[in-house]
Amino acid sequence: MMKWLTALFFSIIVHALIFLSYVFFTTESVENTTRKITNVNFLDEEQQAKEEVRKSSKLQEKSLRKEDSKELNTNKPNEIENFEEYLKEEEMEKRVSDNADVIEQISYKVIKDIEALWIRPNSAKADMFTDFNLSINRLGIIENIEMKKTSGDKAFDRAALNAIRKYKQIKYVRNLDDQTFQAYFSNFTVRFKPE
Repeated sequence: MMKWLTALFFSIIVHALIFLSYVFFTTESVENTTRKITNVNFLDEEQQAKEEVRKSSKLQEKSLRKEDSKELNTNKPNEIENFEEYLKEEEMEKRVSDNADVIEQISYKVIKDIEALWIRPNSAKADMFTDFNLSINRLGIIENIEMKKTSGDKAFDRAALNAIRKYKQIKYVRNLDDQTFQAYFSNFTVRFKPE
């Protein structure tokens, strides 16, 4: 009889645990979500109020834009007195802009290349830096390295100088025109910072 009671007791406990775990793990949480079906929004009252405010602000912006465009249409466009001179200025600005992009790309590549060769010493501190003035020839070979400003830490300065010496040549300047090369790359300064 005891075996029967023990089996009945364990059976009830196992079934109760199965039932509770089923209820606990299969209960879905009910969330108030926004659903969109074929361009129809189901919104609660708070979201509807926000949507109405957004639509009214859009309408105000559109009306302001229309007024601004009417004012612009009524003003006469600026007349260009010398069209040839204007075209030359535009061409010059475009050339300067294109050169700036090329110069920035080359500068970025040079910095990345030298950083890859630079072994930062353990004595480097966040606020120190050293400047080197580099003179390069038309083929990009570094001809002269001059320290303009020391960091005060000989190991840091030496590591920076070694990185420049290892780099030896800036191959990216070969394709530049002479004017751009002379203006930006024949003589420039490199700053080393441990950051």
